[in-house]
Amino acid sequence: MQLVKHASLATLLAAALSSLSQGAVVRGPAPGSSHEVVEVAPGVYAVIRHWDAGSADGNSMFIINDSDVIVVDTGGYAADARSLIADIRKRTDKPVRYIINTHHHGDHTTGNEALLAAYPGAEIIGHVTTRELAITDGPLDFAAFRKEIARIDQALATGKTSDGEVLTPQHREHLELAKANFSFYIGDNQGVKRIPPTLTITDDLVLHRAERTIEVRFFGEGHTPGDVVVYLPRERVAAVGDLVVQPVPFGGATNLRAWPETLRAIRKLDVGVIIPGHGDIQRDFGYVDRQIALLESTWSQVKKAVEGGANLDATRKAVDGEALARAFGIVSAKDREEFDYTYLDPAVEAAFRALHPTSALLMSGMAD
Repeated sequence: MQLVKHASLATLLAAALSSLSQGAVVRGPAPGSSHEVVEVAPGVYAVIRHWDAGSADGNSMFIINDSDVIVVDTGGYAADARSLIADIRKRTDKPVRYIINTHHHGDHTTGNEALLAAYPGAEIIGHVTTRELAITDGPLDFAAFRKEIARIDQALATGKTSDGEVLTPQHREHLELAKANFSFYIGDNQGVKRIPPTLTITDDLVLHRAERTIEVRFFGEGHTPGDVVVYLPRERVAAVGDLVVQPVPFGGATNLRAWPETLRAIRKLDVGVIIPGHGDIQRDFGYVDRQIALLESTWSQVKKAVEGGANLDATRKAVDGEALARAFGIVSAKDREEFDYTYLDPAVEAAFRALHPTSALLMSGMAD
């Protein structure tokens, strides 16, 4: 196991901002981030990325076979790709033949370009919809990150959040770390091109490597319309992308209704190791079962409110967020805040949009 620890906040903040001012690329890791490489089966490595503040960063997996290497997801920073390449080369000189993208989001695909530069013969595998969405999304957009930096600067200058809450020393330190992270993201990813899959699937693809079988499978929609799972039946390992995110799922789904059934299909696999899109390795389906129950209850409550004629604001009030959080295992006020921000608010809106064809008008309060 390899653990890369981040340095002190002051050092990271100074390095990130100094590099940006000089036009240099920060080599990494990103401020507030660390990663560990865990061998979950012989030749199969999970790369688990942790972040304390700032931009979410997805997990990866790489599989060292008899004559090549297969990579699953490449992270959200160019720095992730650099460390991933280094982690692979510490263990083998075999070339990367395939890069599999579990879905199109940048926190799982930004490293594609650097991996291809390091291994020119590689191809990127993904669902056909993942390719389409990656092309539609276009170049990386830093506007949201610059907006967050401006918001943080305002809070640090006034000593208050936009809601008027006075910053505690801990909150101030968190904001400074987030700013350093966002600044690093902009500097590290300048000029990075979004590279879509070059080999697409609509259902399943099976790769055979000596005694190892690697299945790339589409079980259905959930987090995105093109989520795929990479399953190694002999090793009983599954990398599931953002279909599973721990400790709180991402609620901004394209198909909240179908998501539980997709997870139930995955649950039928013979698996002893689940590598989520974010968060810690799972050794059983206990967390997945909790996520299924959460998704189904959220959908049911939103559906009931919409069928009763509720607009988005009324739907939010109708959904019992306290009960959902409690059933999911959320206890502390801090964890509840994260639950609402990461899952509940975007999930309710996503379900509302899916259920009501005039949701744009209802959300703005302009409907009759």
